[in-house]
Amino acid sequence: MKHIIFLFVFIHTSLFALNSVVTLTQEEKNYLHDNPIIKVCIDPSWMPFEVLTLEGKYEGIAADLLMLVSQRVGLKLDIVQVYTREESIEKAKNKECDILNFINKTPEYDTWLLFTEPLFSDQNVLITREEHPYIDNPKQLVHESIAISKGDSLLERFSDEFPNITAFSVATQEDAILLVSEKRVDMTIQSLMVAAHTIKKGSFFNLKIAGMPQNFTNYFRIAIVKNEPILQSILNKGIESISSLEKERIVNSHVPIIIKPGVDKKIWYIIVFIFLSISSILLWNYTLRKQVKKAIDINLANQKTMMQQTKKAELGELIGNISHQWREPLSNLSSINLMMIGLIEHQKEINTEFLYQKLKSIENTLDFMSQTMQNFLEFYKPSTIQQDFNIYDSVQQALSIVETSIISYDIRIEFLGNKEATLFGIKNEYMQIWLILINNAIHAFEQNEVKSKIITIDSSKHSIKFSDNAKGHIEPHDLSKGVGLLMCKQILGKYHQKLILENTKHGVCAMIISDT
Repeated sequence: MKHIIFLFVFIHTSLFALNSVVTLTQEEKNYLHDNPIIKVCIDPSWMPFEVLTLEGKYEGIAADLLMLVSQRVGLKLDIVQVYTREESIEKAKNKECDILNFINKTPEYDTWLLFTEPLFSDQNVLITREEHPYIDNPKQLVHESIAISKGDSLLERFSDEFPNITAFSVATQEDAILLVSEKRVDMTIQSLMVAAHTIKKGSFFNLKIAGMPQNFTNYFRIAIVKNEPILQSILNKGIESISSLEKERIVNSHVPIIIKPGVDKKIWYIIVFIFLSISSILLWNYTLRKQVKKAIDINLANQKTMMQQTKKAELGELIGNISHQWREPLSNLSSINLMMIGLIEHQKEINTEFLYQKLKSIENTLDFMSQTMQNFLEFYKPSTIQQDFNIYDSVQQALSIVETSIISYDIRIEFLGNKEATLFGIKNEYMQIWLILINNAIHAFEQNEVKSKIITIDSSKHSIKFSDNAKGHIEPHDLSKGVGLLMCKQILGKYHQKLILENTKHGVCAMIISDT
């Protein structure tokens, strides 16, 4: 048996070594010399294929395959920072990158991109809820809907081939899965591996794979942005050097291993023995994981209850704020209305300039009330979309919600730092943090007499600070003392950030910094 294992390892290693040999022409070597760094545009949130982490690391099946190609041919890669698939395509069109990794060839892309041979293939599948019957032929479906991520080549193709199904575009593939799970659309179509990863990650246990449309296999390639056949030839040689075993090894590091029949009988015994040994360990781990999962579920339920209670408390306070916000404008409108009624009843002459001024005042008042309501709707609008947003603008929106309290307590707001600075995340969640920190400062001013009340908001590349001079004091490690501070900590934890509270000689400073 030792000889068999040795022979298996020897053959396995020899195959890798044989395939890894890449011979380049002198012209190709000259190209690499003249172009030492190749800029790469990617899809930053497409697991398990590719993702750009918060730390700037390029990971996933596509990342590992491209890295292997680059090592074989001697390319040095520079991953371009992008936040969406659409941004990546736009940068490619503007020639801000040299290649697009892991992209399907389509007639539209073929007009301006040069494609390599397939780097990887994967079947697309239809995903529905558990109760949906199996879909043998999508053309037979009537009055059904499908969600497909915007920018996906499948969107146009599926709409053309199956006009009987209403297609909707959504921001991400995760959004498509969520819409199906929530019964808002009937199905979505995605890569088998992406679907399995998303369903498992999101615990969408009410979903299933309900069909596999014919001729909908993904053939992922590397696309060359400029018309450079030499670079195409170099990449093709790198792709050709990757063996099936190497691809399986990369895939198995990101998705569960599938053992297929057809292996030599003696080697199969070895695999079965190893598999049974691992299964015993996995069974033990499974039992432990169930215990851990139960404890985690209880903890998550407690956290959810706490967040709901905090949200309800904020909602009550915000309803009070909006009633204050509208009290004065409504009084103003009522005053103008009564004045006009009085002038008409006493048959007084109303000149054009006077009427214009009053109508303009009404319009300005209604604009103010409309903007106030828009800010409230923006704050409470459910969202799962992460995007870049301007910090200063989001703080201004949060301030408008509590503007009456700020005016009532005669608080001055000072915004320091870079007004163009941005954050990446769910805007509403960060607005909730701003509102919690501002309300804590307002409550501190309620309790302490201060002549010149100031809240300072300082935004920089590495941190965001909310400081006040309310003479308050807080225990830096006891977030339960401040209203909503535990919720702030939980939200920031999603983005690998943390909240640090410091007592200054004037009041309290709340600082948001990266956790890395």
